[in-house]
Amino acid sequence: MVKQKSEAKSSVKTYQQGINTEKQKMGAYTKKMGSSVKSLQGEFKKHGKEMREAGRAMIAEGNRNMAAKVGKFGTEIKNQIKENKEAIANIGNGVQFFLGEINKKKKDFRAYARGPFNSYIKAFWG
Repeated sequence: MVKQKSEAKSSVKTYQQGINTEKQKMGAYTKKMGSSVKSLQGEFKKHGKEMREAGRAMIAEGNRNMAAKVGKFGTEIKNQIKENKEAIANIGNGVQFFLGEINKKKKDFRAYARGPFNSYIKAFWG
């Protein structure tokens, strides 16, 4: 019976030692896991920062490219406005020319209608 008690005691001690050994192993794994998680967090933060910087650079480049194109478009609009103003001025001159020609034709027609036939008709019909 004494042997059984000592075996029981030694087996309990063995189990306790095994548990303590496993606790130590798990503690080491936990430390490794914690350092791995922290390094991953650091990498994700670094990656996020790089992505933000790349996004800002893309926005700045887009703004530069767009500014150049908007400036070119503004110049084209100004040129079109200038061309339209010149065309309007020429339209006014063209209208004046056509009105002058119409008035000349009116005068010529009236002169023709009153011309040689007017005195002939009066002489004939009296």
